Amino acid sequence: MKLNWNPQLLRELKGRLKPRNILLTIALSLVGQFILVLISFQTLLARVTLDIFDKYCAPTFGEKLDKRYQLKCLPDEYWQSWWRDIFVGLSLIGIVILLVAGTYMLINDLATEERRGTFNLTRLTPQSEASIFIGKLLGVPILIYLFTVLSLPLHLWSGLAAKIPLSLILSFYAVVAVASVFFYSAAMLFGLVGSWLGSFQAWLGSGAVLIFLMLTKGISTTSYFNSTTWLKLLNPFCLIPNLSTTSFFEGFVTGLERFKWFHFVLSDNVLTIVGFVLLNYGILTWFIWQSLRRCFRDQSATMLSKQQSYLLTVCFTVLTIGCANYAAPANRSPYALPLTENLFALSLLNFLLFLYIIAAITPHRQALHDWARYRHKRVSSSKKLGHSSLVQDLIWGEKSPAVVAIAINLIIVIILLAFFILLSPAKVDENKTQAFFGLAFNGSLMMILIYASVAQLLLFMRTQQRTSWTIGTLGAAILLPSIISRLVGIYAFYPFAVLIFPYLPILSNTVTAVWVVVVAQLLILVLLNLQLTRQLRRAGESTSKALFTPGK
Repeated sequence: MKLNWNPQLLRELKGRLKPRNILLTIALSLVGQFILVLISFQTLLARVTLDIFDKYCAPTFGEKLDKRYQLKCLPDEYWQSWWRDIFVGLSLIGIVILLVAGTYMLINDLATEERRGTFNLTRLTPQSEASIFIGKLLGVPILIYLFTVLSLPLHLWSGLAAKIPLSLILSFYAVVAVASVFFYSAAMLFGLVGSWLGSFQAWLGSGAVLIFLMLTKGISTTSYFNSTTWLKLLNPFCLIPNLSTTSFFEGFVTGLERFKWFHFVLSDNVLTIVGFVLLNYGILTWFIWQSLRRCFRDQSATMLSKQQSYLLTVCFTVLTIGCANYAAPANRSPYALPLTENLFALSLLNFLLFLYIIAAITPHRQALHDWARYRHKRVSSSKKLGHSSLVQDLIWGEKSPAVVAIAINLIIVIILLAFFILLSPAKVDENKTQAFFGLAFNGSLMMILIYASVAQLLLFMRTQQRTSWTIGTLGAAILLPSIISRLVGIYAFYPFAVLIFPYLPILSNTVTAVWVVVVAQLLILVLLNLQLTRQLRRAGESTSKALFTPGK
């Protein structure tokens, strides 16, 4: 077997596996385990007094103590609880170190190479994209892998001593391993496309992972009324074996205890729930690696092609709709099925999806210039052919504006949500009627097209800071209207609600208000796209004149 099967991996290992780094990692791992076992938990076992009840000990009557309670630590049930706490504690520490610290290291490594220009030399090598990124994924966090491997013996021993089945432990290891691949792949992509953030980039990426793990740990703990439970599938914390039986997470509801996907109960069998989790990780990781391949060789390429965005929308929407639980909880009326809550959760998830799609398929200035020049030449040669190719370019083209493609993605989501409403077992027809009405006049869906148009216009600017301007403007457009509407007493979330709130007192009913919002959003959308069309036409004409005018 050749030793240089992956030159990028060997390069990373040589740079990081220094004797000093290895010794420091071994020391930190062993000392950390010592502190966890002999200080955090051993001190609890040592609290054997006459009057204080300890969670790892049981009270018994002493013969020579006038029947006063004497605490004795028993060798079976209470030692088992002690080992279970060690197992969960090591699991939590391992998840945080692997995902957060590993993400930081990968983003920082790629961002540093991009800023210094050394990664351009890597692009010129004959290695494949997969070989280079696998080398990064395996090599950059190698010290974290060493730290984790050194803790595996204690972790495995504590799990077996806590009477946790070996199959559950190995399944948890598989989930953590695949989760690491997913988060590390996303970190490498962020390192490639976000190097303009400078030294703040690594902190932002790892902080986002930590916040995601903390938020998804607590959402939808009731596990019956909305689709945000799908996010828990991406958090290995919720799949730690025997989590709810530990002393510091006693009774904790992860939200996956009665997990269903399209009425198929997956939580009853460890193979089905773990397999479904791995499937979700696998699908999302595949799309990330498509983006890595596209952005590696051509830095001006979009993260996804328009075809890939359509496929991503279908997969994401089907996965999240399947997580909607149709059953009414025991303490609610059967006529109050959680259709509204599910639609709200699905709208939130789709909103986050479309923010990513806008960033992933919206071309920048140079690509739009090239497309505008190409379009101007084609339209001049044949109007009929130009019209036909225009439609194809807007739907499938790599460098064409992304607004039409995003509209197609919205249509896909609306169709799938309509099927969800139609098949929902609501017992009151008015619930479905209201749901269809809300879907047809969903302000957030129209706003996505407005955000896409704004992003395309800003990315067509001449300034070098157009990415920063785009992110800042979209962030303000998303957050400020909601904040202002709350301050003035409008509690329904309608982006751009600030544009109509002075007129709300004269509106006679809700239907009128909805139509005012829809018309205002359509007007804004039309004006934005007229301006974009005008700029593209002007760019195509000026570029063609510069190329074909004699003497230029």
